[in-house]
Amino acid sequence: MDDRALRIGVLLAAHVIFLSAAALRIIRGQRRHLLRSRAAWWLQYYPPLVWLPFVVAYVVPLTIELAYGLQLAGVVLAVGSALFAAWAMWSLGRSYGIRMDLFEGHRLVTEGPYRVVRHPMYLGILSFHIGATFAMQSLLLLAATALYVVPFTAVRIVAEERVLLQGFGEAYGAFVRRVPTLVPFAR
Repeated sequence: MDDRALRIGVLLAAHVIFLSAAALRIIRGQRRHLLRSRAAWWLQYYPPLVWLPFVVAYVVPLTIELAYGLQLAGVVLAVGSALFAAWAMWSLGRSYGIRMDLFEGHRLVTEGPYRVVRHPMYLGILSFHIGATFAMQSLLLLAATALYVVPFTAVRIVAEERVLLQGFGEAYGAFVRRVPTLVPFAR
């Protein structure tokens, strides 16, 4: 397998997440708001904004040589992470949304990947970026992941947790006490 095939594999893995988001948006349809987040626009639109470093790194290859085994491990991590994030999205079903708003029919999901961590989509996105960094041998993506994706994700999690606590109250509080934020089995 050559570098081009590895890059295509990573790109296809990213599309698992993109297509899941689009499909869920269509399935969900229009709903009445129950709670509108007051977070800044850039936090509301985290999902598309967090992919910018990957797109830039894919188009502008600033590479470092890595062993083929590390590249292959990166592809496996990227694909597994994309599937994990998509599983989390599909587990939310009609409760999925890009913005941090709560809608009519919104429910607190605590099964599937949400038994492992409270934010499996974000875990999947972060680990996808790490895997893509190794698969594409991208120094640019490594720097962007460390300096942009990780802090941006941390800020989004804090803002989203406020909304979920406000919307679900003690049910979400109990979930917080029982399930770790982002690192499986951290308790």
